[in-house]
This record gives sequence, C-alpha cells and structure tokens, in this order.
Amino acid sequence: MPRRGDLIPGRQHGAGLVEVAISLLVLSIGALGLGGLQITAKRMGHEAIQRTEAAALAMDLFERLRANRVALPAYRTTAVGEAGGVQLAAPPVDCDSGNCSPADLAAWDLWQWARALDGAATGAGAGGLVRPIACVSVSGRRVTVGIAWQGFRPLSAPPGQTDCGAGNYGPDDADRQWLQVSSWIGEQ
Repeated sequence: MPRRGDLIPGRQHGAGLVEVAISLLVLSIGALGLGGLQITAKRMGHEAIQRTEAAALAMDLFERLRANRVALPAYRTTAVGEAGGVQLAAPPVDCDSGNCSPADLAAWDLWQWARALDGAATGAGAGGLVRPIACVSVSGRRVTVGIAWQGFRPLSAPPGQTDCGAGNYGPDDADRQWLQVSSWIGEQ
C-alpha cells in the first residue's frame, strides 16, 4: 500500500503549463482593466478641475465688476480667448501701478482676466482652461458671464443654449464644455 507522499503512477502533480498561462491571462486582463479605470479617473478629475477653474474665473470677474460698477457697460465683450475669440492687447495704462479712470480699469481688468483664462497670467502657463472662450453680456445691471472650453470627450447632452464658443469645439460642438453664471451688480 502506498504511503501518503509517494507518487502514484498516472496522477498529475503540481500546476501545468496551461493553468499557469490561463492565470497569467486573467491577471493581465485585470491589470489592463485597472489601468483603464485609472486613466478614466484621471480624465474625470481633470474635467472637474477645469469646471472649478471656470467657476473661479467667473467669480473673479464678478468681483472686478463690483469694484468698478461705474464702468459696467465697458466690460461687455462677445468672445475673448484663444480658441477663436479675440486676443486682447495689453492696455496702455497699467492700473496696478497707478491711478486710472474707470474705463481704463475695465480694459485692464478684462485683459488680466483674459490672460487668466488660458493660464498666461501665471507666467508658467499653469492653470487656465483648455482652449477657452469667454463672453460677457451686460443688460442694465444684470451681467452674464459665459465660459466655454475644450473637453476630453463628446457630451451626451446638447451643449446648451449659449452661443459663447459655438463652432470651435468639434462637430456639432460636442466637445464644448461650458459654464454660464449671471449676477445682478447693484449701484454704488
């Protein structure tokens, strides 16, 4: 009678090459799935950062408007930005270093804000949005700021009822992400 540890003829012992190959295949498919998940999470994180940056830029402009309420109509612009919008030239008056009129301050504010849209204001090109276009409309004391930028993938819903940046972000503007914020700017 064979003892416990003796080899029995005709019985397989250990793992065969087929089992090892199948294990490696399952492991590699799992690793590819985790890699894809990581890439998707990174893209979605970037999209969230872009939306947060757009909201912060809109709020920055509203604060500039509240500080210069006298020149509110001077902030109206149709399209500012690198993705087909108007590139604003540096104003002749530097309002950071001296006194300037409300109209000069409005031009200075818009120029600084437009530079912040694409990250040029930081000097290192960091921050900002991907191919941004911004529109500012002023109707009496009501101000609407619209900001559009390039997204990673087409949206499942139509891009909305704003013309800001329309026609610059792929077929049917499917890659256009946008944010629109309105506020009432009271009188001084």
